[in-house]
Amino acid sequence: MVLAAMACERRELWIFQDNFKQVEVDVDWRYYDRDRQLFPHTPDPSGMTLWLFPRDGRASISYTTAEVRHFETYLSKGDYDALVIDYSPSEYGHQVFVDMDYAKTAKVQSAVSSYQPDSISELFGPGCFAGELPYMQSSGLYTVSSEPEKMASDTIFMHIDTGNYDEYIPYQERESYQSSLVHQSFEMQPVLIPWHMRVRIYIKGIYYLYQVKASIAGLADGYYLMRQQASDTPCLLGLDDWEIHVTGDNVGYIAKTFSTWGLLNQQNLYSTEISPGEVCIDRPVDELRLNLRCLLRDRRTVCYYHFDVGNLVRVYNNEYAMRIDLLEGFEGQPDLPYVEGVNGLDFGGVVVPWEDGTKVDVDF
Repeated sequence: MVLAAMACERRELWIFQDNFKQVEVDVDWRYYDRDRQLFPHTPDPSGMTLWLFPRDGRASISYTTAEVRHFETYLSKGDYDALVIDYSPSEYGHQVFVDMDYAKTAKVQSAVSSYQPDSISELFGPGCFAGELPYMQSSGLYTVSSEPEKMASDTIFMHIDTGNYDEYIPYQERESYQSSLVHQSFEMQPVLIPWHMRVRIYIKGIYYLYQVKASIAGLADGYYLMRQQASDTPCLLGLDDWEIHVTGDNVGYIAKTFSTWGLLNQQNLYSTEISPGEVCIDRPVDELRLNLRCLLRDRRTVCYYHFDVGNLVRVYNNEYAMRIDLLEGFEGQPDLPYVEGVNGLDFGGVVVPWEDGTKVDVDF
């Protein structure tokens, strides 16, 4: 009998490591309110949405959760841009989220209005656009239906380093699944996106005023979320429910506060502290056009006014502010003309309480 000894070569066993790292996101909502000093204990929102945009070209991942302080997920190796907003996108009734697959295009914008261009011109006068707005809908010039709602966001860059994972490594060098889930933590601090804008227009002949409708053309139509910057596309926003204040003998002002995504390409100034006081914004005068449609007390006479106001924007106490003074003849605009009232009524506007205790006699 012949015995033959045989041997085989011993080879290293290699395995593919395809594990994930546990990622924790802590969210601080202290800057959730516009005025950080007056409202230091603003309640947290009841929910939030987190978007993750992989930089390798994969589509975004999103989570909506009621856990607004702390959130955990698992991510593979790579670089991510992350975005958090308050609430779910479906909870916003007046704005829409578009192009959310990738960080560069992610945008929130105001909903499109059903107004037709001819009705806008009829309502606000033929000069309501400083120029043709570049954004075209099937119905014509781009207009928005309402001002943006309160909304807060923050962004952050995430680098997820999982060591040798996503590579072939020797079997004996493998780690357990639990040991591969090394925690990596990130912090975010959302701040408000929309701005408040306060417009005050001083008028002589205010007793002759019955109703005011207005619009403003040239503000940004939305906000690029990852860039933290207002869009470069202008829109036209209709403004209703103006306050009417009488301050003297047939003089006073109308006022309106509304929210906006901001001036074109405006960076989110809420992300930095703004010192108290008035700060001028250097913008072209024809960037914004404010339009007034004044129905006088005879209920028939309509006066149209158009103001190029891009150079009048100020920032005061973390809000935009504009003052237009017809008493001094704004760009040659006349005072409101005298008309007889209907059925003996000389003033049809809604008068709010007097300021500074001033008493004014109003003839009815």
